[in-house]
Amino acid sequence: MQVGEFIVDRWMVGILRDVCTKHGITFSTYSDDWLLEFRRGDILRRVLGYGFGLNDSVAASIAQDKVATYQILSKAGIRSVPHVLVRTKISHTDRSVMERWNKVVVKPLVGTGGHGVRLFDDIAQAAGHIEDSKIMAWAAAPFIDIQREIRIIMLDGKALVVYEKIPVMIDGLKMFNLGLGAQPKSIEADEATLQLARLAQEEIGLRLCAVDIIETEASEHEVLEVNEGIMTEHYMRYSSENKERAGHAYEQIVDAMMDQGDE
Repeated sequence: MQVGEFIVDRWMVGILRDVCTKHGITFSTYSDDWLLEFRRGDILRRVLGYGFGLNDSVAASIAQDKVATYQILSKAGIRSVPHVLVRTKISHTDRSVMERWNKVVVKPLVGTGGHGVRLFDDIAQAAGHIEDSKIMAWAAAPFIDIQREIRIIMLDGKALVVYEKIPVMIDGLKMFNLGLGAQPKSIEADEATLQLARLAQEEIGLRLCAVDIIETEASEHEVLEVNEGIMTEHYMRYSSENKERAGHAYEQIVDAMMDQGDE
């Protein structure tokens, strides 16, 4: 199943092929390069889309669910942006929760790249938008005037790539998705921000993930989303330095995948 943004010429495929050649790993592709296979001796590992075979399937599915992710992080006391599950037929309870917010952001419950994200300052309009859609489950969140958004790609508690996303305005909403025109700016994250990413990774139960952390007007840091897929296509295309950083990160990921067979 093809989950994640489809790009005809994925640079990740070529980078992973080169990593495998360097490490003596047989590299194979299937399904128009969407399914990748690494083999060395008796060790076989696969990559589907942007999902690497390092994560437990349940933990990976939780990360794809914006509401489940929020609820787990919130229960653990990890600061994160509230997300409420809203079905196509909005219940009175759902509407009551949304009415507590002056503005509401709605997005498909499962999805990436900022697609389908809308801002409403009228709850009735938000409800109408959801009820008229063909998407069965949505996540609703209070509008936050995000000052900064930082992405941290984590592997076993270690930050592989860190960058701030410089947003673009689309329909009155700051959008921090690179695929929609935002730009990456490499930064050094402070220890508090890195620790927040580590806590989120550990609580969801992922070895590999990309944690999006926002800074609010009050200078507070909160987890926005945790992504189990590692998609750096737009990031790499921004500069040769970014491509080099991503390549180094992918090499570490492949090493971790193949080392599993040595346990």
